[in-house]
Amino acid sequence: MQGADESVIMRLMNVLSYLYYLLVVLFWHLYRLLPVSWAYRMGFGVGAGLFALCRKRKRARVAIDNVIVAGLAKTRAEAYRIARDSVGHFAGHVCEAIRASDVVTHQNWQQYVDVEMTPATRKAIFEMKSPVLLATGHLGSWEAGITAITSVRPMLAVARLMDNRYIQRFLERHNFRGGATIIPKKNGFSGDTIRRWQSENAALTILFDQFSSRGVPVKFFGNVVPVYTSPARLSVKTGIPVVVGGFLRTGLLKYKMVAIGDPIVPDTTKPHDEAVAELTAEYISRLEQVIRQAPDQYLWLHRRFRGIPVPEVPEK
Repeated sequence: MQGADESVIMRLMNVLSYLYYLLVVLFWHLYRLLPVSWAYRMGFGVGAGLFALCRKRKRARVAIDNVIVAGLAKTRAEAYRIARDSVGHFAGHVCEAIRASDVVTHQNWQQYVDVEMTPATRKAIFEMKSPVLLATGHLGSWEAGITAITSVRPMLAVARLMDNRYIQRFLERHNFRGGATIIPKKNGFSGDTIRRWQSENAALTILFDQFSSRGVPVKFFGNVVPVYTSPARLSVKTGIPVVVGGFLRTGLLKYKMVAIGDPIVPDTTKPHDEAVAELTAEYISRLEQVIRQAPDQYLWLHRRFRGIPVPEVPEK
């Protein structure tokens, strides 16, 4: 009897998943009737508006406190504006990314994306002679950068897939990730993933900026916080260099691909833990430099500064 009940529940959940999928498809087709120029502004307005409505909620307070702890605002009002605009940017970017593929392609991306990096880094990314590891954060407009990179080489990214399999297939069919191959997060950096990365001379992208209780303590905006070591561990293990940067939005369908310094080659002669700690500190320092260029494009909602007191600042 219990098995029959579970079967009914599974069927019901499947029906609900399909109904959600149909709603997404309906929204997709209606949304594509709107001008591309409306996409970012519409998403930004929705995101910023929701943040304003929820400014007293815990997650919004965390975002505001993070901006203050990072030393980017002298008043709570200024921190609120940065945090609000970062949520607005995130929503705006998602809306723009859905439509950007209609305009920004593998053939014409250079008309829309400026590249700001050293010659050595440009060569490492755009000349497909060896694999490269890209370390970045929850920042800017990454979908535009994906289109640029996948125009010259395969790109892999470890990410969480949608729970709704119908919606996940829909996103894959419509190339929402700009041509990148998504490796399910549950699989992680398996041997198959690493072999594929190396054999295809692919660019492997890792977002490493979130709080990690098992990470290495390093300075981030002047505060010591534990940071994910995945990029450093992979680099030390394989000897593959790491490029740290981000993709920033500069205007309507205009973006900037920023990388700080030359690719970082691991020193494999050092003890493993020492090399990983030093590399992670350098990566997060470079990522901070990119974030400072556009703090309102960084997603401050995550609890990155856990346990660090929030400085007292004036309200206005």
